[in-house]
Amino acid sequence: MFEVRRLRLLRELAAHGTVAAAAEACALTPSAVSQQLALLEREARTQLFVRDGRRLLLTEAAKVLVAHTEIILAQLERARADVSALDHRVQGTVRLAAFPSAASGVAAPAIAACRAYHPDLNIALSEEEPAQSLVDLRMRRIDIALVYEYNLLPRLPQSGVELQAVLQEPLLLALPSRHPRAEAEGPLTLEALRDEHWIAPRRDHSLRTVLERACATAGFTPRLDYISDDYTVVLALVQSGLGVSLVPPLLVEQLAADVTLRPVENFALTRTVSIATRAGSGADPAVNALVLALRRAARQG
Repeated sequence: MFEVRRLRLLRELAAHGTVAAAAEACALTPSAVSQQLALLEREARTQLFVRDGRRLLLTEAAKVLVAHTEIILAQLERARADVSALDHRVQGTVRLAAFPSAASGVAAPAIAACRAYHPDLNIALSEEEPAQSLVDLRMRRIDIALVYEYNLLPRLPQSGVELQAVLQEPLLLALPSRHPRAEAEGPLTLEALRDEHWIAPRRDHSLRTVLERACATAGFTPRLDYISDDYTVVLALVQSGLGVSLVPPLLVEQLAADVTLRPVENFALTRTVSIATRAGSGADPAVNALVLALRRAARQG
């Protein structure tokens, strides 16, 4: 008989690659994870791991067990959701994580709508970037996450997670309103801005990577003179004439910055915003109520 807790640890090892990373995701010590995985191997009565330096490589038996683990965990989520649905009431607490611009532009109106329609439903909101929120979602520390992904980068990991795309927006060039090229209408090429000072985010590594890759494809390396975690600062620097940036429209709309936005010519640069839930949890009335509210808020936004 396998313990679900140990199967979950195996899945996290498969997802993160090292015991240390799996331990961090599970809020455990590496030694505790190693001990539990050793017990799981005894339960399986076959070799699950091959040590390669500090890494534990999964055997074929372990990979088969991970695949079954995804099915087991999803079925447990469905069981919880079906039991909750028997009550026919939307109540309890739903934990939502969202990245900052979606927290204000999508989550806030959705939460307000849920409070109006479902007074017995409590929603706890935290701000998190997609990578961390997906880890917390898989570990059941949150119930729903608003995440994003860029078309130039690999897809977000979807093991144990269901994604519903609710918004796709182009990435736009943000220029100071008095910039010489801001007066011309229509898209701009990245090459036209190769000599500019560029402003990029620090925490949103994905957007910075997209900027660097797009500029590399255009034949130059952007001069990143200003880097900030605060998008208010990023847009304030643009507005002050200190440089240009690449931003999602949702961000500018939320901050109401006085900058000029232009499409990027010759590149299809997009960001897709999705609602992430654990596989099997969608039938839970509380989860479903917030998902529907988030979808409506994304459409209206």
